[in-house]
Amino acid sequence: MNSVKSIINAALCLVVICLVVTGAVAGTRYAFSDEINRQEQEQQQTTMAKLLKAADYQPLTKETDHRGQFYQALKEQNTVGYIAMTAAYGYGSDVSVMTAVNTDGEVVGIEILDASQETPGLGQNVTRTDFTDQFRNLTAAPTVTKNAPAAANEIQAVTGATRSSNAVAFAVTQALALYDTFAKEAD
Repeated sequence: MNSVKSIINAALCLVVICLVVTGAVAGTRYAFSDEINRQEQEQQQTTMAKLLKAADYQPLTKETDHRGQFYQALKEQNTVGYIAMTAAYGYGSDVSVMTAVNTDGEVVGIEILDASQETPGLGQNVTRTDFTDQFRNLTAAPTVTKNAPAAANEIQAVTGATRSSNAVAFAVTQALALYDTFAKEAD
């Protein structure tokens, strides 16, 4: 009987500790949510400016749009291009990609926002510039190949990370589809 009481006491103690720690983490997140959001917005603006220089980025989609987020990049009231934030499932989870497209529908560049759940040393290599630079100047949906690109709009997959490479290519394809949908309406 004494050992049962000690087990129950230990279990209750663990439950209380878990509840307190969870409450503390949630409370901290809630208390600093404005600061967290501000920093996330700053990071997003910095990445947008890195891809496409503009004075302002106006959203053209609602944040709840399942296809992604799409922004019009403006400089002195003129459209200089568009920014799309899209995601596609890779090997471990979604790979988030920011794609800059000029007014002619040509990819200016991409930035991998999150590939942290992809395999380290393999799938996470989609963040390397030698991979992301392949997307520059694309005008149509990219095709991933395991060989050196032989044709227009072909991207060479990262060795050992075909799923992650395909996820990035699909996210860029989604960005080009958003361009086709929203850019023509904005102009």
